Amino acid sequence: MALGRINHVDLLVDDLKKTEEYFTKKLGFKVVRRTQHTSYGGEHIEVVSPDGGEILDIHQIQETYLKEDAPTRPHVHHIAFEVDDLDKTYEELKSKGVEFKDAPRFVPQTGRKLAFMKDADGRPWIQLQEKEK
Repeated sequence: MALGRINHVDLLVDDLKKTEEYFTKKLGFKVVRRTQHTSYGGEHIEVVSPDGGEILDIHQIQETYLKEDAPTRPHVHHIAFEVDDLDKTYEELKSKGVEFKDAPRFVPQTGRKLAFMKDADGRPWIQLQEKEK
C-alpha cells in the first residue's frame, strides 16, 4: 500500500467569517464549497490555494465538538506553503495587513528560508517557505 498526496487539511477556528476573509482577501484562496456540517454542528467552508493545489476544510469551533472530540484530536503545529521569493511575498502580504511572527530568516539546520504568518486570530501557524533553488 502506498499513501497518496494529502487531500485536505481540516482546521477548527474561532471565527469562520473572519478566517474566510483572511484566506480569500489577503492570501488569495477561493471558496470551493460551503455546507452545513451535521457532525460538527455548523457551517464549514473549503478553500483552495491560489495555485489550485491545496484544500483547507475550515470549521468554526462548536462547544459540543470541543467537549466530545478535542482530547482525541492531534495538534497541528503549522502548515507550510512554498513561495518563489519569500522577501517579496513577505512585503506584499504585510502591505495587505497580514501580520507575521517574525521576518524571513534562514534556518541553517534545515537549509530553509522561512517566516511564520499570523492567522485571523493572531496565531502563528502558517509558514511561508522559499522554494529551494
